[in-house]
Amino acid sequence: MTVLTRTHSSLTKPPPLSYHHIGNDDPITTARKAFLTSTPKERPSNTGTPSTFRTRQHDPQRLKSMPCGRPREYEETIPVTLLHPVFGQFLDDCQTIDVTAEDNSFIEHLATAITNGLKLLTWYFKTTASTLPSTKPAEYLTNAEMKVNGHRYVIAEFKNETGSTSTEPYFQAIGYYLDSTREYALKFSRSPLPCLLLTIFGPYMVFAGAAWNLRPTVQILSTPIAFHFHSTDIHNRLTVARHMAAFRKAAERLNEYYENLTETPVLTSAPVPPHMFAYPTSYISLHSNTLKHFWYVIELDSDKLVFSGTEDEGDHICIKFVQTYSCDVHNHFASLGCAPALRGFEKIAGGWFMVVMDMLPDDFEMLSARTGRLPLSVFTDISAKLESLHEAGYVHGDIRDTNIMVSKTDKTRFMIIDFDWAGSIEEARYPACVNYMDIVRPQEARDGKKILRDHDNFMLQVVKRWNFMD
Repeated sequence: MTVLTRTHSSLTKPPPLSYHHIGNDDPITTARKAFLTSTPKERPSNTGTPSTFRTRQHDPQRLKSMPCGRPREYEETIPVTLLHPVFGQFLDDCQTIDVTAEDNSFIEHLATAITNGLKLLTWYFKTTASTLPSTKPAEYLTNAEMKVNGHRYVIAEFKNETGSTSTEPYFQAIGYYLDSTREYALKFSRSPLPCLLLTIFGPYMVFAGAAWNLRPTVQILSTPIAFHFHSTDIHNRLTVARHMAAFRKAAERLNEYYENLTETPVLTSAPVPPHMFAYPTSYISLHSNTLKHFWYVIELDSDKLVFSGTEDEGDHICIKFVQTYSCDVHNHFASLGCAPALRGFEKIAGGWFMVVMDMLPDDFEMLSARTGRLPLSVFTDISAKLESLHEAGYVHGDIRDTNIMVSKTDKTRFMIIDFDWAGSIEEARYPACVNYMDIVRPQEARDGKKILRDHDNFMLQVVKRWNFMD
C-alpha cells in the first residue's frame, strides 16, 4: 500500500485543545519540580567530569539521573525523536538534504578552523555567525549557544582534543542544557523544550538532541563526523556537508518554535496526560482521507511505543510508533476478522511509522495471561488464518502467545497483533537482537535471516503445546 508522508507541521497543528489543558495538579509539572528539587543547581563545568556525572547517573533511586545513553541501559521509552519533530527531521536530512554551494563554502572554512585548534575555531564562530541563517549575529553567543526569548536551542561545547581537560564535552553540554532550562521547565510544562547539543573535540563533531519529558532526556543523533578529511574524500565531505546543512535547517526551525512558544495555560476543565506523549496528534484516515485529531489517554506498554487515545468524535483508538511494519499483513488479518481495523498509517520523520488502529474491546487479553486452556478448535482456526496469510505470500514472523489476544467471554474469539516483523515471503527478515534464549524459536530464526512460513508454523505449534486442550 502507499505510505502517506506528512510534514511535522501538519502532524501537530492544530492539536486537540484538551491536550493542552492543565489543572492545578498537573502531573508533568509535579514530576519536573520533583526532579529539579532533587538536582540542585551546579556549575556545568563541575558536573561535566566523568566521576561526578557517573555518580549522578548511578543514583540508586534514579532521582537525579538523566537518560542520555550513559549508561546505555537507562533510557526513556519515548525517544527525543518523538518528543519534537525537529530531531527526526535532522536525522533524515543528514542522509538526504541537498547541499548548496554556500554549504560547501561554509564547510571549507569550518574544516580549516576546526582542524587548527580551539582558538581559531572560537574566532571563526564569532566572526561568521551570519552564516547561520536561523539567528541574528547578536543572538549567537561566542561559540557556545544560540537562543531566542531566553530559550537556548543550540548549545555547543568545545574541547581542544580528546582528554585535554578533565571534563567530557557531552556531559558538560548536558549540564548546560539542564541549567538553561531550569526556569522554563515548569512554566512551559507542555513543551519538551527541544535543544540541539554540539560537542566538538579536536577535529570531530557529534550532534545530540535534548528535550524534557518528566525529566531531561538526551539522545545522540550522529556518529562523530570528522573534519580532517582528505581533499579527495568525496564521501566524508558529503557526510560533513549534509550534517551541517541539516543543523542549519534544524536551528532555523527551533528558532521559529521558540519565537512562538507561550506559557502553559492554567485550565481545570479537561483531563491531564500523566506525561509528555509523542508529538503527532492527528492522522489522515485511510477510509475517508480526512484529517482526524486525537489526544493520548495512557501508555499501554511501558517498554513499547503503544498508546490508547480518543478522537475528537469520541472513538477509542490505539496509536503505535514503529520503525518497521507490514500494513498488508495487518489488513489481511483484519479482512478475516482477526485483527483490529487499521485506521491510519503514516511515515513521519526520523524513520518512524505511526500506526493507528481500532482499540480492542476491554474483554480481550493476551493468550499468555490466561489461566485456562482453550479448545483445540480455536487453534485450528488460528492455523487456518495463518495458512491463508502464507498463501497470500506473507509471513508474520513472531507468532507467540503474547501476540494472540483472546476474549474472556467468548473462547472462540481471537485477534492476532504485532506486525512489526511481518512482510512478504523471501523479503521479510528478522531484526537485530532476536531473543532466542528466553523464547523458543526455530534454529534458523536469527538476526538478519529470512523469515519463513515454516517458522510461523513452528511458533504456532509451540503456542499450541502450552495453551490448547487436545
